[in-house]
Amino acid sequence: MIIAVSDVHMAERPSDRQVKADDARFLEFLDCTASDQLSSGGHLVLLGDIVDLWRRDFVRALIESEPALSRLIEISRKATVHYIAGNHDFHMLRMWELANNRFPFEVTKPLRLEDGMTKLFFIHGYQLEVLANPYCKSVSAYETFSEGLCIAGDDTGNAADKLWDTFNVAKSALDGIKRLPSDLKGAIDSMMQSQGIRMTGPHNTRAMAEQLASSMARVVYLGMEPDEFLISGHTHRPFCNPEERIANTGSWNKEPCDHYSFIEIDDGRVALRKF
Repeated sequence: MIIAVSDVHMAERPSDRQVKADDARFLEFLDCTASDQLSSGGHLVLLGDIVDLWRRDFVRALIESEPALSRLIEISRKATVHYIAGNHDFHMLRMWELANNRFPFEVTKPLRLEDGMTKLFFIHGYQLEVLANPYCKSVSAYETFSEGLCIAGDDTGNAADKLWDTFNVAKSALDGIKRLPSDLKGAIDSMMQSQGIRMTGPHNTRAMAEQLASSMARVVYLGMEPDEFLISGHTHRPFCNPEERIANTGSWNKEPCDHYSFIEIDDGRVALRKF
């Protein structure tokens, strides 16, 4: 049994009642999953953007997410917990690397699992938006900006401006980035736009990202095997297409998804579920 969930965006806005309600509901989900689907083991795949570190001081965000993180540590004692770095929590990957083998669970960018006769390939999905974005088609640049926004974030929501100031002061921060965007400030500002503007606005990146995901060209640009089933999140739009071997976890009641969505994989069958 495999359970996959993404885009919870815990601690995104601490004073927002709906965010608090969503975070509390996620705790209930973890408790129910631990006592039901994963009671005898299995895999819990946290498919990125579980904690939102872009719009918050990342230390405060982690402290406020402590109840859920504690539950995840408890679950990891009987099931395998996988944490896949998303764009909003990309710094989790760095923390895992620094902690070496003392981190409670492994943090990766891609993940391969098998269930039944089905081979599964998990990514958060920001990689697809990068390829569809007119500002920046370099994944390495996007990941650098993502980690920078995690670290620059504070409770005023000025992470993009602070990151831009950092790059202006310390040009060495850009060393090693391949294919640096010609409009660097525009690229960073674009990343901070709302989900609706980024995905369905002038750039219409959601349509292109989903087209890329369903194309067999994904074998080349994602490093997948031809027979692997791609499971991602990021767009907040849940769907499952077994014929094309692609599914999206949706989100935890974040626009445009209006419910608590996750994916359950049992004996190789991939299915969307609502909590």
